[in-house]
Amino acid sequence: MTKAEFAQMMGCEKTVIGMVHLLPLPGSPRYGGSMRAVFEAALRDLKVLEGAGVKAAIIENFGDVPYGTENEFITLACMTSVAAQLRERTTMKLGINVQYNCAVEEWGMAYASGANFIRVEAFVETRVGTHGITYPAAPALMREKGRYPAPTLLFCDVNTKHTEPLVPVPIADSIHEAIEEGADALIVTGVVTGQNPTLEQVQEFAAAAGDTPVLLGSGVNEKNAAEFFAVADGAIIGSSFKEEGNVWNPVDPQRVQSFMQTLTEAGYQV
Repeated sequence: MTKAEFAQMMGCEKTVIGMVHLLPLPGSPRYGGSMRAVFEAALRDLKVLEGAGVKAAIIENFGDVPYGTENEFITLACMTSVAAQLRERTTMKLGINVQYNCAVEEWGMAYASGANFIRVEAFVETRVGTHGITYPAAPALMREKGRYPAPTLLFCDVNTKHTEPLVPVPIADSIHEAIEEGADALIVTGVVTGQNPTLEQVQEFAAAAGDTPVLLGSGVNEKNAAEFFAVADGAIIGSSFKEEGNVWNPVDPQRVQSFMQTLTEAGYQV
């Protein structure tokens, strides 16, 4: 996918993607016992984002810590149900992200719920983190996509946060492999959630990606957004949109509105 095609698909020059961080789901240690509460919190955050002019959001099982590389069926079923209900209540572009790197499951959930894209943390890399070892999702995912074709896009991380490579590989090489194997857009992150990469790192990443869209995946805020958006095609915003900047809090309408206004005043069509 080219940058022009991406902008046309997302409906804006630069894409702001908000996060709908789900409360703990059934099957996870902190589930509170009410799926109604999970859905209502998700819908509330989605509508705050939509009301501020954000055109896309990722639905993520953020509350299901500690993450593993597999999830119980009930977790996936309940998350799919929430995603499908949210799909019926908004015209925003919606994405699915299941921790950790559950790409084949994400494809099925997007297929069932009508989501527009999925996020894949390890598409062509073998990564190591607290979840264990994550193997490249591309082989299984692309076969699943072939069996159940849909217009769902693949937003794929390279050198993603909270992990280290099992075997060091030049980032430019991983970028080229991700593009060749089917990534529609690439994501560059800092080391951890809420921490941004350097501008130089993003510039080098974008140069290697060529005409493939590049999204910032962590650390973008009102103060640095205009600078990063000059290089990247968009950003996924989690912590910065939350009350007091705390990723575990609900989305704050004032913070979202202020962020969007800053980009508009900087001349970006978002």
